[in-house]
Amino acid sequence: MMSLHNLIITDVTRYGNLFCVAGWDLQNGRMIRPEPPAMDPASEPTRFWGNGDAGPGRFFDVGNVVRFQAKPAPAGSAFPHATEDVIFVKDGEATVVRKMTLAEIANSVASGVAASIDGAFGGTLQRAASGKAYVPAGAQTVSLDALEIEPASISFYEDINSAGKRKLRAQIIQDGIDYDLSIPADSVLAQFSAGGLAALNASAQGSERIHVRLGLSRPFREMPNSCYAQVNGLYFL
Repeated sequence: MMSLHNLIITDVTRYGNLFCVAGWDLQNGRMIRPEPPAMDPASEPTRFWGNGDAGPGRFFDVGNVVRFQAKPAPAGSAFPHATEDVIFVKDGEATVVRKMTLAEIANSVASGVAASIDGAFGGTLQRAASGKAYVPAGAQTVSLDALEIEPASISFYEDINSAGKRKLRAQIIQDGIDYDLSIPADSVLAQFSAGGLAALNASAQGSERIHVRLGLSRPFREMPNSCYAQVNGLYFL
């Protein structure tokens, strides 16, 4: 059964030239994740949008309020992501209704903000000794959440693995506990690419509060039983 959605695009994440998108469903007051029309749960590459679909100036751009038709995700889609997954209907209605500011987005999604990072993802988040946090694969909970923090509680660093691959990460401290999260958020990666860690630190320090979009990675070969928490967006307010 197809359904019509009016969605505030809140999260755009980038992995090379591939994108994932998500947003706040205005009718139902919850997060959903539009997947490409050809999405196949057994084929990870089919879950991603291209750079002609997502990012600045595209249909799926943070702040866009979009109207589109969708159908339910295929049976057998894996949790926790299946909680929000819907399939974008090709050749259905697809309209950008208007553009919202980051402050307007944060206000509109206030009912979907977790009280603390420890309580995110329905309270299922677990923290490893390394500080990296995850939700067990298959957990029937949400895979998208949000948090509001004081600027002093976040810091940024660049991790370079043994293969020389650079990865931007954030450390968020709440109640004396340090959470270490990857940052695939498209806008944050763009700011980091242009101005380095200094630009991100300046934005954080110049904010009164920071709205943090939270998501979960899908399980991968080396970690098939875990969905690691990540930063899907940062709104410096």
